[in-house]
Amino acid sequence: MVNLLHESKRIPEGVTDLDSFDLAKKENVTYTLKELYRNNGYRQVQTPIFEYYDLFLDIKGTIAKEKMIKLIDRDGKILVLRPDATIPIARMVATNYQKQDSEIKLSYFTNVFRMDDDQQGLQNRELTQAGIELFGKPDVEADVEVIRLTIKSLQALGFRDFKIDLGQANYFKELMNLSTISNEQLQEIRNRIENKNVSELRQILADIEMDAAYKEAILSMPLLYGEPEEVIAKAENLALNEEMKKELDRLRQVYHQLTEEGFGEFLSIDLGLINHLNYYTGIIFQGYIKNFGKPVVVGGRYDQLTKQFGTNLPATGFGFYLDDLLAIMKEA
Repeated sequence: MVNLLHESKRIPEGVTDLDSFDLAKKENVTYTLKELYRNNGYRQVQTPIFEYYDLFLDIKGTIAKEKMIKLIDRDGKILVLRPDATIPIARMVATNYQKQDSEIKLSYFTNVFRMDDDQQGLQNRELTQAGIELFGKPDVEADVEVIRLTIKSLQALGFRDFKIDLGQANYFKELMNLSTISNEQLQEIRNRIENKNVSELRQILADIEMDAAYKEAILSMPLLYGEPEEVIAKAENLALNEEMKKELDRLRQVYHQLTEEGFGEFLSIDLGLINHLNYYTGIIFQGYIKNFGKPVVVGGRYDQLTKQFGTNLPATGFGFYLDDLLAIMKEA
């Protein structure tokens, strides 16, 4: 009986309590970011904690279904706890902002819920995210604005030693479109590129009939990272058509403009950066803080997402993992 009572007083794995000190710190961080985004014209919105399971199944390239936390509504329909912040906001914008011609700037501070089991152990199932979404602007200026605000967010929170890795999702997608690999092979290739595992990537490609130029370009993907100008030049030599070169040119424009504004020290290029959320298109990025082994912010362009809700709006944005930022601050 004592053991049973003890078990009932435990909290589930993957969630945590916050004492008054930690909660106050979290609220201070949230307030700082809210003010920054509000001063830059972003209006805060909120989406429901529950969404229909079908919403995420119908969207291409969303969270893996086994990572969603599901429950049954009283009418028998399957619901999920919100596993992603961007998709519900895109749904909301496509539904409610159809008559608005100008740009739409929105911010959010919300929790997302995922079953993130990995080989190292159970990760958090409840994650607090803070971010922005910019709809209606397809140009380089929008990419620059979002990355600039990412850097300013970290600076506003007192971070100085960090890097923003810039990637180009369409460069990789265009390369894959030129080949004849299967979806299963694509996933294997994607995983090896993300993990920069060149030896296993070579083994996979050895069993696939493919033009030598394609293989060389794919094998080079994990190695296309580092000093921006050098990486972009190498990638241009590997580009197999004008579309790939066009995407690299956009990346160069974004990098040059941010550098001219004085943010160059925070930037690097990683064309092996392939986000598992396949709805991203164009410029993508991840932000890392020194001595912390995973990204604290992810973002990028997702021009095709609102089309899946019946409205065609280009979009870009980012999301911070506040719990990771707080953990880093606690160790400092």
